[in-house]
Amino acid sequence: MNLSRRGFLKAGALTAAGLAGGLPAGASQADTSASPLRGALRPTAGGPVQGKELEEGCLVWYGVPYGAAPAGALRWQPPQDPASWSDPLDCTAPAPMALQPCNGMAAGTEDCLKLDIWAPDGAAGLPVVVYFHGGGNRTGSPEELPGTRLASRAGCVFVSVGYRLGLLGFNSLPALQNGPDSTGNYALLDAARAFDWVQENIASFGGDPRNVTAMGFSAGGRDVLAMLASPYFAGRFQKAVSLSGGLTMADPDASARQTAAAFAPLAVEDGLFSDEAEAAAWLLTNGEDVSRWLYDLDPARVCLLMPDGGGIRMSSFPHLFADGVLLPENGFDAPLANPVPLMLVTGTTEFSLFNPLEVQYQTNGLSAPDASAARAFATRYGSDLYRIFNGAASAAALTAGSNAPVWVCEIAYGSPDSASPIRAMGLGSYHGISLPLLSGENNLKGIADLGSAGFAALSDQFVGALQSFLQTGNPACSGLDWQPWTQASPRALVLDAGAEAGSASAVMKDAPADDAAVLDQLDADHSVSDDVKNLVIRQVLNGRIFSAALDQRYQNESLWI
Repeated sequence: MNLSRRGFLKAGALTAAGLAGGLPAGASQADTSASPLRGALRPTAGGPVQGKELEEGCLVWYGVPYGAAPAGALRWQPPQDPASWSDPLDCTAPAPMALQPCNGMAAGTEDCLKLDIWAPDGAAGLPVVVYFHGGGNRTGSPEELPGTRLASRAGCVFVSVGYRLGLLGFNSLPALQNGPDSTGNYALLDAARAFDWVQENIASFGGDPRNVTAMGFSAGGRDVLAMLASPYFAGRFQKAVSLSGGLTMADPDASARQTAAAFAPLAVEDGLFSDEAEAAAWLLTNGEDVSRWLYDLDPARVCLLMPDGGGIRMSSFPHLFADGVLLPENGFDAPLANPVPLMLVTGTTEFSLFNPLEVQYQTNGLSAPDASAARAFATRYGSDLYRIFNGAASAAALTAGSNAPVWVCEIAYGSPDSASPIRAMGLGSYHGISLPLLSGENNLKGIADLGSAGFAALSDQFVGALQSFLQTGNPACSGLDWQPWTQASPRALVLDAGAEAGSASAVMKDAPADDAAVLDQLDADHSVSDDVKNLVIRQVLNGRIFSAALDQRYQNESLWI
């Protein structure tokens, strides 16, 4: 699957016609009308898979292979078909996660091209959700968002995809690009292969291959938005949902320099060089000696490189390369290659989980009171910038070159001015609050109380809006006239709830895309000392995926090599 630039531009049209990737043009329509299948044993093109029954009449299949293990000679290559099997494959327990750093050690496996499927028993022709988990494209697993509730209550088939992570999934070093048409976006090639598997097999699980929605959280949400710009993904899905994900792409050359610097210590350890600068320069060449050394590396050593201590900073782990092969060189500036109806969802206090703890502020010489004030200050302004980045700013950029509708939703539950504020650790409406709303499972038990009747009602409201979107492409919400975001009418739906069941609320509010007003407020805010404000601007909010305007205004130093 080496993609020529010419072939890349044609791939979307071919896929939309059902001709690319080996997809038979009329097969999915015929399969959709077949009689519903029942029970946890289902056929796939590779062989039969045995799942298990859950509550609410839902079935699950874990770890269904959609690609061969991208290991050894296949490590930095497009995904290949898995070997077929004849006996039922046991898919009753979660598969190991993709190789990734965990507490300073390598965990997981390179054999990660597997997906989980949740479906109502006896379903046929249901909308399909293909989900990509978060974790900065460095960590995470398909179990991030259990699909039982969505499959049962939203009436869909929910597919969660495992894909290559870290430098195994994104690597722009020249030696790994074996021609002008190669790409370092290996994880996106995995995603395309997963969509192809869905087209070929999802009718066996009750899904309609003609009604597929791409959905992702955090980095997975950013991956989904990048797919909108790629002609290679045109026709592979019909709608999209991005949960807490904005528009990000990286320059391949700048990314290669960061990556070479990360690999250089390993080359020194292996005795190839005595100096890391020399090693980095060698790693930026495209010789066979470089590629041979890279392929011979223990993958556990590779996955521990570039630990994401910077948090939502592309410079700490560059990915989503605008290489002109899989993603356009001009990024999102060109009209979308794959314009589809889109939902953008964000919390209103998203930066709280990326903000250093008070003790970390104290290591910078701040007193305990100043550290507390600094953290609150950074959460406020970082969250405002992140909220705009995830929502209105992305909507403005995407609608500038497309007529496809974009709906913006802000979840205020938990925020300081919410009817149900979450005050523990200053979390507020934290990064990821959309996940328990969709799954009914609290991923922060003991820290955030999400057990109220009001939260349950808000969850029902949110799932109902998503169900409408999956079925019709329009996220109707409790009779509210929720209109798409436009430049002329930049509005977002804001969801909140108190403790009682009848307290769930959904209101429309202005959602401008320009973050200049936030920076003006930051300038005028003297609730902290100048030293604290300078620390937050220069060391906490700098270089984040949402902070381009802040970095420009305050002339922050670039974190790129």
